[in-house]
Amino acid sequence: MTVKNCTSLVEGKISSIIWRNSQPMFMAILLLLMYELLESTLMALSSTEKLTAFGFTVPITAAMTALAVGTSIRCNNKVVKTACLEKGNLSVTIGQALIFSGLTLVILTVLTLSLSEQLLHLLGNASWLSSELLVNPSQLAEEQSNYINNRYFSWIFLGAVWQINGILRALNFTLIASNIMVAWVVLKGVLALLLLLPQSPLYYDSLVSLSLVHAISDISFTFISFYILQRKVKLSRLSRVTVTAGFQRPKLASILVVFQQLITPISLAVLTIIAAAYNHTYIAAFALIFKLEAIILLIPMALTTSMPAIIGFNYWSGHHERVNQAYRFMFTLVLISQFIIAVFLSYTVDFWANSLCEHDSVTIHLKHFLNWLPWGYIGAGCVIVYQSTLNAKDKVITATLLGVTHRLALIIPLAWLAMNDNEYSLYPALMLAHLIAGSVVYYLVRRANIPSRSKGQVKEAIEI
Repeated sequence: MTVKNCTSLVEGKISSIIWRNSQPMFMAILLLLMYELLESTLMALSSTEKLTAFGFTVPITAAMTALAVGTSIRCNNKVVKTACLEKGNLSVTIGQALIFSGLTLVILTVLTLSLSEQLLHLLGNASWLSSELLVNPSQLAEEQSNYINNRYFSWIFLGAVWQINGILRALNFTLIASNIMVAWVVLKGVLALLLLLPQSPLYYDSLVSLSLVHAISDISFTFISFYILQRKVKLSRLSRVTVTAGFQRPKLASILVVFQQLITPISLAVLTIIAAAYNHTYIAAFALIFKLEAIILLIPMALTTSMPAIIGFNYWSGHHERVNQAYRFMFTLVLISQFIIAVFLSYTVDFWANSLCEHDSVTIHLKHFLNWLPWGYIGAGCVIVYQSTLNAKDKVITATLLGVTHRLALIIPLAWLAMNDNEYSLYPALMLAHLIAGSVVYYLVRRANIPSRSKGQVKEAIEI
């Protein structure tokens, strides 16, 4: 098989390597996050009720995307480690990773599809639909159900696009991976505008049209991505014995990596449940806020596509001083960029809030969000990038505990206490939770002890 030479990741100036490998994915991640915000904005053009119906599905679709990304991260980490330690088994490792990840999503699809109505009910959707203020609750319920069920059916294809992209990035085909992502998101955006923009001749005022956007783009790019992977890597056919052997290996690390990606959607779901008990306006606001959060954290998100491979190759090759250099550059970049973004947004709050939504009840939530949360994302950004690099070094337990501490142990209790105090106290409370989580990262990095080793040594590093 033919793979790209990855020695460039362990040689040369570390800042140049990070820039070279992060820059191609930056535009791809930016377009992806902008598309997700476009979805919510197009829903807001319809009505507050439809935006709220969409908002109740956001934690579920976020979990679907998170699990797809989780399987992608595990594929990426396994390929990086194999490329360093067992290059001859690379084709087998890629095949096993794709099969295991695909079957995982199939099983989860069957399970969640059978529990679809119960999941929406748990989020408080049934209580909202029974409200006397809704004009046509039965139509909204039908649209919502069809939308979420269609998303379940296309879940396996969403996962396949992410998994193959992660493998290409692990093999240093970053530019190709970026181009695939850009083309994928552009197709989504074009379809969304054709079907969801009121001025379009193909406009279809229904949540179902949004599910068609995802299905068409995800299925198309599953086949396109696999074709490109096969052209670049020349995958070999796996025997039954090889596939069986892959399933017999310990799966704790894989399970924990996937679970880590679920932590954020679980946190969003709990926040939705708490907020729905107070005021359903929160849910409509969350449909925009959850997407805005990802865009504000664009730079840390882009770094998570490149830093695991950079940290992983240097770590498993024994270049631990370069690992420390990469960490210093990474955290400096995140801290400076998030501070600048927070300052910029603090001066443009009214413009963004009024531009994103015309409904006053939602706009006021956006203003409070933009006043407080960007400062908290200085800490959250550090958590995101550090957690992704811990996985690259097989320190999945530490990464999992960090995610649980950030999203569940800090955010949920502080959010609950804040909502009991005041309707808009939620946002400074969330800012505080993110900053505390950032201080936890600072503590972990300070106590980390990665001894320098000669090139080529591969030993177990001290657990952080």
